[in-house]
Amino acid sequence: MDLLAERALQGGFGGLAISFAGWIDADGRGISAGPNIGWGAEALADYAAAHGLRCHLENDLDARAWGEWQALSPEAQRQGDLMVINAGSGFALGMVIGGQLLRGHHRRAGEVGHLRGAARRYPEHSEVDIVEGILGGAFHRPGDLDDEAFKARWLDQAEQTLAPVIAALDPAHLIATGGILDNRPDLLGALNQRLIQCLPKAWWGTLELKPSSAGEALARRGAVDLAERAVQTENR
Repeated sequence: MDLLAERALQGGFGGLAISFAGWIDADGRGISAGPNIGWGAEALADYAAAHGLRCHLENDLDARAWGEWQALSPEAQRQGDLMVINAGSGFALGMVIGGQLLRGHHRRAGEVGHLRGAARRYPEHSEVDIVEGILGGAFHRPGDLDDEAFKARWLDQAEQTLAPVIAALDPAHLIATGGILDNRPDLLGALNQRLIQCLPKAWWGTLELKPSSAGEALARRGAVDLAERAVQTENR
């Protein structure tokens, strides 16, 4: 954090916009944990303030969803809402609903990877009793996704987790991201077909999970834009 603050001051910036792979406190001033990267609680806004800087924090997937939304044309935005599905070290969603980023009351909106029950279904593949125990790469053993039995279980769990949310929110845009889906087009294609088979075909028969157009750069764009908007709101 000291290095970030030093670079911000050297660059003449008045603050930091941070996209963090973990849980942001409900008040937006710190992080409570980064479960998959080994971080504990940190009062980042207080650290920044000690250097005379503002600090705006966003969950990385929330920032990514907002960046993806900003990258859409106005016509595409008018078509409807956006959902980002991230399968990387963990498994979570980022959502823009009605043109607004959906963070949730506890800033936990989209944390579907922490639904419980995965270990009871597949105890041989997960010691962690949450959906991420199957879907998150941080919990995989080397080569798990090359094993056809595990791949089938991964797809089962992903389908069961995603289909109800897609049906409930009816997004116009579905973006697939994360190390797992970015690097395994076979898995992405199979998941796409599973969702088409599960969801009502009258509405979802042409469902398409699309890769991101600009990757992680959109998370940075989203974090900066959200930080600028927060400053504008404070200054009104």
